[in-house]
Amino acid sequence: MPHVIEVFTAGCPLCRSTLGMVEIGKCASCLLIERDLAKPDVRVHRLARKYGIRAAPTIVVDGKIKVEGKPDFLWMCGDDFYARLEREFPLHPSRKALDQPESDLEL
Repeated sequence: MPHVIEVFTAGCPLCRSTLGMVEIGKCASCLLIERDLAKPDVRVHRLARKYGIRAAPTIVVDGKIKVEGKPDFLWMCGDDFYARLEREFPLHPSRKALDQPESDLEL
């Protein structure tokens, strides 16, 4: 099943390394999107608030999984892998983001 993988970065070597790791481990049907927090993009910063991003790099998968920092495991696309991530790294959006209309948060 294809997934949307958003990697929130800030231009640092750790962020580039994390982005590369996900690129190598994702399957061809998954969509990888870099969200650069170092750029003044209002849409990216709204998404960061929506997801409760507190550090870069942070990986968000399908709006349901959030891995903060560079993972200490290999990124291996597959149903079992994403089921494990969903159990171990569930996304808990910020309370403020939950109160905003969805149209204000999406691209």
